[in-house]
Amino acid sequence: MFDYMTDITLVEKEREEHLTVEGDDLNSLLFHFLDEWLFLFSADPFFIPREVVIDEFDVENFKITCRGIGETFDLCKHPQGTEVKAITYSNMQVHDKDPTNDLYVIIDI
Repeated sequence: MFDYMTDITLVEKEREEHLTVEGDDLNSLLFHFLDEWLFLFSADPFFIPREVVIDEFDVENFKITCRGIGETFDLCKHPQGTEVKAITYSNMQVHDKDPTNDLYVIIDI
């Protein structure tokens, strides 16, 4: 998602932001996870992570604790890409079968 917004290879690892999100099922957990990161980018100061680390993933209680490592978005340093307006539930899919886990998300641009 953030790679749509800018070239994340230009984002330096200067600070961390921490999030905890919860959901009622895997789809709502994925939605809230992405939506909270999008909100954090839209808040002032605009935080853009280069890397997101999942510290805790509680599948039974649908809870994720994570941290983003990045910096404040700066138009002088980071090229402006596509604006992501929202995360949608439209056709959202979570396939959690071994040996892989696949996610399908449509973002509103």
